[in-house]
Parts: sequence; C-alpha cells; structure tokens
Amino acid sequence: MRDLLWSTFLPWVRVPGTPTYRRLAETPVPTDLPGYRPYDATHEPPGATADETRARSVSSRILAAEESRIPEVTALLDRLGLEHGPDAEAWDRIGTWLTARPDDHATPSLVLDLGLLLGRRILEARPGARWEADDEGVHAFPRIVLGPSVIAVPLQAVERTGPDLGIVLQHALDAEEADPAAEFVAFLREVLAGGGELSREDLEWMLAESGLESMPELPEDLAGQLAVDDPSS
Repeated sequence: MRDLLWSTFLPWVRVPGTPTYRRLAETPVPTDLPGYRPYDATHEPPGATADETRARSVSSRILAAEESRIPEVTALLDRLGLEHGPDAEAWDRIGTWLTARPDDHATPSLVLDLGLLLGRRILEARPGARWEADDEGVHAFPRIVLGPSVIAVPLQAVERTGPDLGIVLQHALDAEEADPAAEFVAFLREVLAGGGELSREDLEWMLAESGLESMPELPEDLAGQLAVDDPSS
C-alpha cells in the first residue's frame, strides 16, 4: 500500500526505506572481491522501482553509469581469472561463480555491473543494437533493442537466470532483426486464408499491430484479394 500511494503521488521519487547503492557501498567489500569498488549511487536497484516514471529515471541513471562500471567489473573478473568475452561458455562460468557466492551486500552491485557488461558484449557483437531505458513497466531494467524488437534484458537476466547466462547471450546473438512488413504480409496471408473479407478498420488494426503506418508492397496474389483501399491513403 505504501508503494502504491508513493507511486501515485510522487512517482519520480524513490520510495522511502528502499535500499540504495549508496548504502551498500558504505560497507567494507567482501574479501573474495579483491580491489572491487561497488557502484555508489543514491538510487535503488532496478527491480525495486514501483512506478513507470521512476523506472525511466533509474534506467537512465544506470545506463549513464555504464562507462565507469564496465572497467571496474572487467578488472575484477580479470583478477579472478574469469573470461568475459562474447562467449556462451564464459558467461555460464560467470553465472556459476555469481550463483555460488553468498548473497551479501555486494551482490546488488555485482548484478548491476555484470548485467551492464553482458549488455556491452551483446552490443559489440550485434551492429545496430542499442540500449534502451525501460519506458513501459514499473521496473527499471534497461533492455537491448534491435530494430523494433527487444532481444535481451541483461540486468534482469543476471538477477534471475542464475548460472545460465550463456543461454541469454546466445539468444541475443542469434536473434533475427524484425521485419514489420514481412510480418504484416504473413499476418495478412493467414487471415485471408481463413476466408471472408477485411474491412478498412480491420486493415488499420493489423497495420498498427505490426508497427506500420502505411500499407507495404504486397505480393500480387494478396493484393488481388483485398476488396478495400489502402487504409493509410
């Protein structure tokens, strides 16, 4: 109830009492993380936001910290002898190591840093992909987008997937860029194959569902079956 009331009246503000990275950073670093400096910030972890407005703000702050956090976590992994390139087996080993650690005050910072690094490796291997701050849900997990499609949510994956991070990486590397026009044509072909006619409103809805603003070029067999004009004209 407190979170609901706070998100309703002060959606841009952290819910009072929610732990922040600043509070985490004030505690001595565990001995199994030699030389590691935890992320130090006054905002909460991405899974602790309770409103879309707050989620967008925290997502943006996390992405702004990427440049400084990547060298910090890669240096730690190097000291621990853990490979961290765009290799599924390497990321499975990182996931196994993280899962085996006791859940302590450094864990939220490690999860954030490893999520940012996993995202960086995906971006390096997928030209055209980009980070995008969360602007839809109440949790602030930044995502990686290729064209109109979300192909990875690395910080959420590190927090929830456990040792199977290699699967997350490989899925993002194998993801095909969406082709809205081709998807619309396939959608249209499937609907017309069922018989009946499509109204102008039907086509407008189908175009919107496919993320298109106007009718794409259609194969001759489909164009001949349409009994209405282009709804975008």
